[in-house]
Amino acid sequence: MSTPTAIDLFPAATGVPTRRRPLVAVLPFTPGEEEPSLRLLGNDIADLLRERLAQDPALQAILISSDFLSKAPPHALELICRELRIGFLVAGHCHAGDPASLYIELTDTRDRHVRWARFFRGTAHTLLAPDGAEMSKVVAHLRRELVEHPRR
Repeated sequence: MSTPTAIDLFPAATGVPTRRRPLVAVLPFTPGEEEPSLRLLGNDIADLLRERLAQDPALQAILISSDFLSKAPPHALELICRELRIGFLVAGHCHAGDPASLYIELTDTRDRHVRWARFFRGTAHTLLAPDGAEMSKVVAHLRRELVEHPRR
């Protein structure tokens, strides 16, 4: 008998099946150009996004460091996703400009389908704003895709 992969049911202490929380890996947002300030901005946004996703009890989120990725072979990310059973990747790119832009996408690791994407033209810094309004919108969109509309 094969085990379900779409919802991975596990019996709880009460004997009632529960849905496994989606595991999301957040990758550092890579700079479009080799500019240290863009790399720092991308890392800061990725760190904050992972932190905000991890605060949601319906999700699990990890950050895969840029240092690790720079030293790893090209297929390492695929192996990590398979071994850790990571269902989704959040990745993106920072683009230079005054102010900087950011592209973010959510990809299903099973079929490499992009489930959600957004481009923040000239507003990348707003994701780090103290009020957190823009980052809250991103987290809400990702949550909707991961929890409210799970993969079939």
